[in-house]
Amino acid sequence: MKEKIVMPYAPILVESTRSIGYSFEAAVADIIDNSISASATEVHVCFSSKDPQWLCIEDDGWGMTPQELENAMRYGSQSSTEVRRKDDLGRFGLGLKMASLSQCRKVTVLTKRDEVICAACWNLDYIIQQENWSLQFFSENEIENLPGYQYLRLKKSGTAVIWEGFDRLKQAASKVQKAFDEKIELTRKHVSLVFHRFLNDENPKNRLSIYFNGEAVKGIDPFLTKHPATQPLSEQVLRVAAEEIRVKPYVLPYISKLSKQDIAAIGGKEELRQKQGFYIYRNKRLIIWGTWFRLIKHNELGKLARVRVDIPNSLDHIWEIDIKKSRASLPHFIKKNLVDIVENTVGRSERVYKYRGRNVQTDNLVHVWNPIDDRGRLQYQINRQLPVIQILEANLNEGGGAILEAFIKMIEDAFPYSDVYYRMAKSEANVTEGSLETNEVYGMAEQMVHQIESIGGDVAAFLKTMDKMDFFLKYPDVVSQIREVYGNDG
Repeated sequence: MKEKIVMPYAPILVESTRSIGYSFEAAVADIIDNSISASATEVHVCFSSKDPQWLCIEDDGWGMTPQELENAMRYGSQSSTEVRRKDDLGRFGLGLKMASLSQCRKVTVLTKRDEVICAACWNLDYIIQQENWSLQFFSENEIENLPGYQYLRLKKSGTAVIWEGFDRLKQAASKVQKAFDEKIELTRKHVSLVFHRFLNDENPKNRLSIYFNGEAVKGIDPFLTKHPATQPLSEQVLRVAAEEIRVKPYVLPYISKLSKQDIAAIGGKEELRQKQGFYIYRNKRLIIWGTWFRLIKHNELGKLARVRVDIPNSLDHIWEIDIKKSRASLPHFIKKNLVDIVENTVGRSERVYKYRGRNVQTDNLVHVWNPIDDRGRLQYQINRQLPVIQILEANLNEGGGAILEAFIKMIEDAFPYSDVYYRMAKSEANVTEGSLETNEVYGMAEQMVHQIESIGGDVAAFLKTMDKMDFFLKYPDVVSQIREVYGNDG
């Protein structure tokens, strides 16, 4: 049997790999992965949206020697099957090249180690011209004119990745500068979420600083771990051979307890429902979020549920993580372990909605609205046992009582179920439980006491059961005052 080495045709292969599906923000994040793997403490994303647009990602990491640079520029510089350092965020040894060239026609890498600065460039137009894998290297004089040189000159070591020739951006947008600025803003938000655990690390030695044209990026914590109303649940450890997968569920506070800053930190009200689910981290780097992997469906009552899952890079193969590090599959043998965790977390989220704002210990409450399940059809009916309704009935003649009952039924039948659900689904802040002024509630309670007295009713029994009425649960001060004024021993 004969054999022949058949080299892939460079121009066609490089052009085809540009369409692998990188978004602008994912491509930038892939370059920052390399910075983190090189133990960088800071990353500067510098750019100009004016024609000709350019972008430069600088870091103070280890940097590379000329030989290491040449290897890093090679397609497939490291096998995905090789054992990597635990803090290595790389995957296939393709990210630097494919991420960069998915967005631009020319990528230059400038790097420094041991006081030596070197640079190399993949230029698609030059590759097409030469019809070969022609990697270009820069002379010392040429290097001094490159973006990133002044930054590296002042650093002991580091790397700068320069993008030029944004052909696809120009093809897709008539106003290129505006489109470029929008991409940058989207990337800033993406980076603040994807790398939030590096940006917010409580240990300064492990913290990463990222800047966009000198402006610091603040990490977005999707779990609101610092919020006092967030419910962190118990962490669980799943073992795969000698490796560990750590699972930590959280239940976010109800939206009425969140400030504008909190809402912005979780992506806005409109994304609250979509972002429920698993948050998969690979070496603290967020790779996938907002999915339940079909274990359950996204639902309105579960939108406060988040489950953080930490996996090591040594388990990439069982999660089938793709080259962009933006897609993975839930391993089948882990699903069973996660089902109970998911159901418990979503159940907690549902209870936040059912009992928000109340310290409910039993169901022995006198509710204003009672949910009625009529053969699978949910309805809400006004509780006829409410003291105020009983007082009205006692003070009305037969005809007046009939009118009261008809009026109550009219209110029940006109309950705007669809509109409330629609507005709740949009997480509109004005859809929330009402809150009356304390003096107004006190006046209402006082009138009830007087009316009960006037019909010879049991005032003591009313006072005793006030804190069992869901309406008065929201006004404990009123209950205490009324009992003090009208009760003998409360």
